[in-house]
Amino acid sequence: MSAIDSVVWGGIALVVLSLAFRWDALRGSWFCFDDLAFISRAANMPLDADYLLESYGGHLMPGGFLTTRWALDLWGMDWTPWMMVMLAMQALAGFGFLRLQLSMFGRRRLVLVPLALYLFWAFTMPAGVWWAAAINQTPWQIALAFGLHGWIAYLRTRRLRHLFVALAWVVAGLFFYEKTLLVLGVFGLVALAWFTRGRFPDRLRTLVTTYRAGLVGCVVVGVAYIAFYAHYGLSFAPGEANDQPLAPLAFKLIFKALATAAIGGPFHWHPVTIGATADPSELEMLLAWVVIGTLVVYAARTRTLSKRAWSLIGFTSAANVLLLAAGRAFLVGSDIALEYRYQTEAAILLPLCLMLAFVPLLGATEVNEPAKELADPATRPYEIAPYVAMATVVVVGASLWSASSYSSLWQDQNPARSYFANVRTTAEKADDFPVPVIDLGLPQNLMWSYRYPENTYSHVFKRWTHRLTFPTATVDRINVFDTTGKLTPAIIPDTRTSLPPKDGDCQRLTGDATDVTLNGHVIGGGWWVRASYTSRQSTPVTITAGEDTHELTLPSGYHNMFFKADGEFDAITFSNANPEARVCLRDLSLGDPAPAGDAS
Repeated sequence: MSAIDSVVWGGIALVVLSLAFRWDALRGSWFCFDDLAFISRAANMPLDADYLLESYGGHLMPGGFLTTRWALDLWGMDWTPWMMVMLAMQALAGFGFLRLQLSMFGRRRLVLVPLALYLFWAFTMPAGVWWAAAINQTPWQIALAFGLHGWIAYLRTRRLRHLFVALAWVVAGLFFYEKTLLVLGVFGLVALAWFTRGRFPDRLRTLVTTYRAGLVGCVVVGVAYIAFYAHYGLSFAPGEANDQPLAPLAFKLIFKALATAAIGGPFHWHPVTIGATADPSELEMLLAWVVIGTLVVYAARTRTLSKRAWSLIGFTSAANVLLLAAGRAFLVGSDIALEYRYQTEAAILLPLCLMLAFVPLLGATEVNEPAKELADPATRPYEIAPYVAMATVVVVGASLWSASSYSSLWQDQNPARSYFANVRTTAEKADDFPVPVIDLGLPQNLMWSYRYPENTYSHVFKRWTHRLTFPTATVDRINVFDTTGKLTPAIIPDTRTSLPPKDGDCQRLTGDATDVTLNGHVIGGGWWVRASYTSRQSTPVTITAGEDTHELTLPSGYHNMFFKADGEFDAITFSNANPEARVCLRDLSLGDPAPAGDAS
């Protein structure tokens, strides 16, 4: 096998090996939090502009919503096919980065080093095992790898077909994630730093005169998308970045999270509600700074044009700090910068910067070469293949450990798979069909309640189980799911009760309206009422509780009725009952429904 073939096949083997590693991480994962919100939206909203163009936490991602809808229609909530989509996207990103490296630096074995770093660094693991993150983060990586390949081909040849390909990849990435807009900035830096000469004004002049079509294309795409995003997606004030201290964000994102991941970290994780954030020790941070600083200084002393290589990661890191300051940090603080989901592109750009700092970019106008006094490879003993291979193995091995640790935390934290399995199993075993269930929200460790009504049973389970019904009023039985997903009878606590009847041990319902006064004022929503009664014969009844009105048929005998009550009121009205039924209301309680055994 030739050296050229060995490089290509070696790269393919690395990509396949990384997919096996990611498969192991994904097979123990499942849907959670935003995944369930995406599924709820897909199950309940029509496929229209409102569905596709909703600003979701400041993200504009019609591609992600469309793919979620497509996957739900095809596979329901069977995790394996969804997982395969994530793996296919990761494979495309991996092969795209291999192709980019071969195009930029030639078929030399050294290109396997940045490829291995990209594939196994911890940067992409948090977004790689979570559908809601992977469906926008991975297309952004794909757009960066394939778009940059087309852009460099355009800079080398000035052929418009390469420019169209590059911009098409950017537009495709923007369909999934607004942050793909940063690819245009990377395009500009590559053009200025490697395909022009002279001082900065001269470089700008060359960019305008020689690459005018590329400049115009990037500006048109960028301006058009910014206008589009400002109209549909902008849900925060960019000026709020001025209100956030940038230094803590920059320190945590660059010097703590990015630096330690670059040497195989972060080594330790701090578990949060969902996933984990980087939590390296001070010694590990110091080691990272020393290693990175040594590489930067060594490259500057042994190469002619190495310093500009770091501009790519510097640009995106600065953008990440500003974006977090404007859109996230004001809500949760500066620790948000320790989330690798907000800098997954570093997995591509950092190894790319490393190569550009040491290796000539093929076809560039200005070429980064060894300093004249170090032109002989023998004068650079640290660059011999065994040393480079050993350093790569150490970093990749540490990265695998860090990424595996994150994967284990993610799987241990996510109770959604067992919860949904319990929902289905216990619903199928229930005597009733369909099973009457109070339409509560999922537990907070599965999905945040601020996504109401997307977090409710009726929305999340709509396409998942046909055995459930969600009445607002019923007789005899009503159920809820406990915190583990098991179906259980609903208990209505005595937050409010009916006042004792004036005569006898019950309050009779006549044909006219009968007001049942409560022992306190009620305000708000989500309340349910349980009322026990006896009746000589079946009779219809109309119930008015605050803003809710219910029509029920009460069977004869002793029973419980259950109904929803929202609004502001201090009495519940029963009307239209048949006087001959002699309905006798025994007791009534109002409260927040809870699983049996959990009421307080």
